[in-house]
Amino acid sequence: MRKFLLATAAVTSSTQLLLSFGSSSPPSVIAFSPPISPPHHLHRNGRNALASSPPASSPDAASVSPGDEEEVGPDAVFDATTLLSNFDAAQRSFIEADGSKGMGGGTSALSYLRSLTPKDRSSMRDAVSTLVQKAASERSVDSSKGRVMMGFCAENAPEALGGLRCWVTALGLPRGMLHGMDVDGVPIAPEELGSVYVKFSTGGAMTFSEMRKSGLGFDSLWRPGDALLEPYDGDFRGVYLNVELSDGVFRQFGVLPTDLFMEEEEW
Repeated sequence: MRKFLLATAAVTSSTQLLLSFGSSSPPSVIAFSPPISPPHHLHRNGRNALASSPPASSPDAASVSPGDEEEVGPDAVFDATTLLSNFDAAQRSFIEADGSKGMGGGTSALSYLRSLTPKDRSSMRDAVSTLVQKAASERSVDSSKGRVMMGFCAENAPEALGGLRCWVTALGLPRGMLHGMDVDGVPIAPEELGSVYVKFSTGGAMTFSEMRKSGLGFDSLWRPGDALLEPYDGDFRGVYLNVELSDGVFRQFGVLPTDLFMEEEEW
């Protein structure tokens, strides 16, 4: 079981902790839309008022620096989108051929992820990085554009937070507050949470007019890098990725490997 590091253990009056995700872990075919919700998601009684927090910087992992990269062109975006779409199609086919084991085929989806070759994983990393870099470029011009959302389905909280830390660090994504690891200011022990779902967003609308326009209600008021941890009763293990670009193409992929951005010797 991997560990996450608390930057401060003090619970504030707003029941938020500053936390630094510490390392990672390991599958779909069920769509999510903003705000991302996990497939077969169930809230357990007494676990819906949550709060805690997120990532501190981690200098040890290689990360994408969107501002330092050359502009991502339409051909690169098309190729990355095509590769990830083909992955989704192959995963769906595998789940069906495997008898759709687990709730919604979640167990079969994990089996497919475990069958990926190092070359598959490398191509997938490049494609994800390309789309996220393009989104960052658009977001740098208009903060309401280029939104990136991720949803982590995991066996336990350390696994989910480790995966979140690796993806955020490797992709150079913003870090905000992580909510969901306390109830009314009382921290919840990670082992008591069971399976979890963590949803992350680079941000939504920042004004009420933009909020109304988005149609997302108060969920659109997330600040860049905010994440929410919730109980999860499904069988999927992995990451859902949604990248919104100005071309209006719907880009949603998953589940992708939670450990996609970990060093090979770590998985």
